[in-house]
Amino acid sequence: MALIACSECGRAVSDKARACIGCGAPLTTASSLDLVPEHPNAPPPTRGQIKRRALWAVSMLVLGVIWASFLDHRPGSGRLASLPAALLIVGGLCWCLVLLVHAVSSRR
Repeated sequence: MALIACSECGRAVSDKARACIGCGAPLTTASSLDLVPEHPNAPPPTRGQIKRRALWAVSMLVLGVIWASFLDHRPGSGRLASLPAALLIVGGLCWCLVLLVHAVSSRR
């Protein structure tokens, strides 16, 4: 038995049912709800790709820190001026974490 999504209300119902138990709409098998994620067919990143991405991530992080420290020593810099620096820092950190996951998963 597989679950499909109702085309009217979106409720998950059995593919054996003729009508949705929530709204009563007739069901078709075209709107199947896949509860098991599919694995992508793309190969994992190579060691060289991971190194290049790590270089970009660390560069982004360092640039954000330098920008933030420059704005810290400058009087009158407001929140709007520090937003790009914060975004660079957060983006660099997130990218570093994603690369760590890729590096660990590529060793397996």
